[in-house]
Amino acid sequence: MNSDELNEMERNMVIQYVKTQDAQMTVILEKDAFKEDGQEGPVFPVGIPNEKLSVYPNGVFVFDYSVRAMEPFVDKNVRVQFYYNHLGLHFVSRLQRTQQGYAVIVPLKLRRIGEVRSWSRDDFSAIISYTVKGRQTVSLPCQPDKGFDLFTKPSWNSVEPYMQSAVQQYYERFAYDLSPREGEDISYLISVCRYITRPQETEAVEGTAKPYDIIYLDTSRIIFGTRGEESSPLKLSSAYKLALEFGVFSNDFFKRVIRAEITVSDIYTGKDGQKCFTCMFSDMKAEDERFLYEKFSGQKLTRM
Repeated sequence: MNSDELNEMERNMVIQYVKTQDAQMTVILEKDAFKEDGQEGPVFPVGIPNEKLSVYPNGVFVFDYSVRAMEPFVDKNVRVQFYYNHLGLHFVSRLQRTQQGYAVIVPLKLRRIGEVRSWSRDDFSAIISYTVKGRQTVSLPCQPDKGFDLFTKPSWNSVEPYMQSAVQQYYERFAYDLSPREGEDISYLISVCRYITRPQETEAVEGTAKPYDIIYLDTSRIIFGTRGEESSPLKLSSAYKLALEFGVFSNDFFKRVIRAEITVSDIYTGKDGQKCFTCMFSDMKAEDERFLYEKFSGQKLTRM
């Protein structure tokens, strides 16, 4: 049995749990459903209030018809995510209309929501630098945020269920302000909205200086985050030097260093002061851009 799968006994326990507890359930269109109708762009997750959910003994979840946001999902595969005793679970099933409401059949096997890969400072790190007073160089250390998979395109499935409503509100506001061109990929905003809405973690030692968090990276941009403890020297439309360092082998002597200039194109702020800085690359060598492309896509780039 796959270690990520629950067996039949565990499945039945989960169904009984969902009957009586608030499982913080959300439903989102499964990615293969986009291919069925040619739909593009973000599809927001739908949070299901506990009072709008009915659980039938044969393993069917029924959502009240008053949850109108479910209507576009009818006759499509949806991903249902929820918590069982703080454990994230999910399954994929087809949403159907019934006399009782929108219904999905719970499959025989449920899956645990996989943990996001964590990144250590040895795998990847960065330094932002700039000059003040003509000569003095200031360096700002940066490291990957362990809650973000940097080399996978962000999706709504990566958003924690309890955060999805707040993330959606920020996403709609930022997407409206951005006014993207038709077909432009702005999925990176999902990472931005996740970062600025997630709860602040308690510090081991309050007031200590912390590196910038890296929450997104592709061949065009890199996005940094700060938790709002202090003002940032990064300013909108200003340019800075960036050095990216990747571990190539386990031996510390083998590193791939990419140097480029970055310009802060957007700054996003959360209600608790968290900030995200979207920075666009310039002056990057073709071989370095190729390296980032292969890191991000998992594909070899044969032409530039």
